[in-house]
Amino acid sequence: MQTINVRELRNTIPHLRETLEREHELLLVSNGEPIARILPITKRPKLQSLKWLRDQMGGMQTDSTAMIREERDRRGT
Repeated sequence: MQTINVRELRNTIPHLRETLEREHELLLVSNGEPIARILPITKRPKLQSLKWLRDQMGGMQTDSTAMIREERDRRGT
């Protein structure tokens, strides 16, 4: 991890992408105190669709209306 101060950051900004690709992380310091870490944003993996999840779960045997009616009958309401 490379440590740079605020003045160096101003000079690095035009080449920040290349610097982050090379260093993977920058520690920004001001007056000798660390104030921030600069990290590249990584691309998130694409999530599978909800259709895939529903297909894995299978279909319900009873519809929700019947389930609610059965529960109400069981409780006597």
